[in-house]
Amino acid sequence: MLSQSEVILDAFSAKGRATGSLDNCKVEVFGGAPGDTALVALGRKRKGKRQGILQEVLRPSSLRTTPLCKHAGVCGGCCWQHIDYAHQLRLKQEVIERMFSEFSQAIVYPIIPCDPPFHYRNKMEFSFSQNKAKDHFLGLMMGGSDKVLNLEECHLTSKWFSDIVIGVRNWWKKTSLAAYHHYQDTGSLRTLTLREGYYTKDKMVILTVSGNPDYAIKKEDLDTFVKEVRAVGTEGGLSIFLRIHQIQKGSPTQFFEHLLYGKDHIKEKLNIDEGFLLTISPDAFFQPNTRQAEKLYRRAKQMLSGAPSKTLLDLYCGTGTIGMVMSKYFDKVVGLEINPYAVIDAKANLEANRISNMEVHQGDVAQVLKELGMKRESGEIDAVIVDPPRSGLDDKAIAQIGEISPKMILYISCHPKTQVDNIKSLEALGYQLVKVHPVDQFPHTVHVENIALLQRRGFFS
Repeated sequence: MLSQSEVILDAFSAKGRATGSLDNCKVEVFGGAPGDTALVALGRKRKGKRQGILQEVLRPSSLRTTPLCKHAGVCGGCCWQHIDYAHQLRLKQEVIERMFSEFSQAIVYPIIPCDPPFHYRNKMEFSFSQNKAKDHFLGLMMGGSDKVLNLEECHLTSKWFSDIVIGVRNWWKKTSLAAYHHYQDTGSLRTLTLREGYYTKDKMVILTVSGNPDYAIKKEDLDTFVKEVRAVGTEGGLSIFLRIHQIQKGSPTQFFEHLLYGKDHIKEKLNIDEGFLLTISPDAFFQPNTRQAEKLYRRAKQMLSGAPSKTLLDLYCGTGTIGMVMSKYFDKVVGLEINPYAVIDAKANLEANRISNMEVHQGDVAQVLKELGMKRESGEIDAVIVDPPRSGLDDKAIAQIGEISPKMILYISCHPKTQVDNIKSLEALGYQLVKVHPVDQFPHTVHVENIALLQRRGFFS
């Protein structure tokens, strides 16, 4: 049994856990709040700190508010639902201001809030798990744990998400299927991914299973799976996929998708300018908060309004969304994307929205730029937009951007830490950071989206 102690919590860690000190040792407590005096069950000391499990709030912090969700304080999907939303915004603003403090010449704008800060996610991935007693768990990871919570409700999404999770868990209990065990490569069921068009109400369900042939899922189980999903009341179209996750020692991981029901995509809208209708395939990236994506792209458009309007490069363009938003302000937009499925979607989106001055190319950014002959000598590239994965821009991509020497760079990031590192590299190539604007894409979590605008030194002087 873990020992218990009274701990005064006074700050947040980078992961959003409340922290305090006990016997000169840092204690991290999921579900706590700075200002709490809490009874905490203490784990072992590791690397100079101890993980604590909140047992009881003896004296609550003034930052606390009543969470909507019954799983708050346990589920890892939210770490801050018990924290007043206005304070969440202040914390994120402080993080951005601290990270960008060395760029003294840059203006840091106030964070753009999400209103309302609930029911905003259009995509979520849930995990299957079983314990030694073979109990069935389907939901999100518990905060500060490697265990899966049996999710019954979620206020980050629409109610349809939790209804599907409950329905699929009930289906699972009627089968002989086992949850996948990563280390042993046994079992069938890995994850359940759900997507929904916020405006269209189109819905997508992806069941990811093991590629180990010894645990191949049978047709009768897939038939009952489809029946269970379809039984949950839906508005809009419904697409159901089976994704096979193939791993083999010495070979790259592969995914194979099979359409079980409905269309091979969903539709979504963006209410910017005259509006855009978008096609989204299972593997294609789309901003997980549609309402905030609209604010993000509107602000990005404003920040680029001072750029010359000949040619825009949209790197890591995904389904082409932001390039399409910018297309009416530039003579030509060139999108680059490595995911072939996203490129197919992007081309369909261009056609559906009758955009003729944008083209999309598939492949590695540096390689495609080289093949297109986009060099510094052309002098044609007025602006570049980058929205890379969390790992940020690699050295090759940064060097290539320097080679084409755009007049302005708009850098959108879901991981400001790597964004800061990349901006330092871009400044070494002759750019200056001039504007920073955070956007709260993910309320009740520590994550923050951030827009940064850089200008080539001397161009606007």
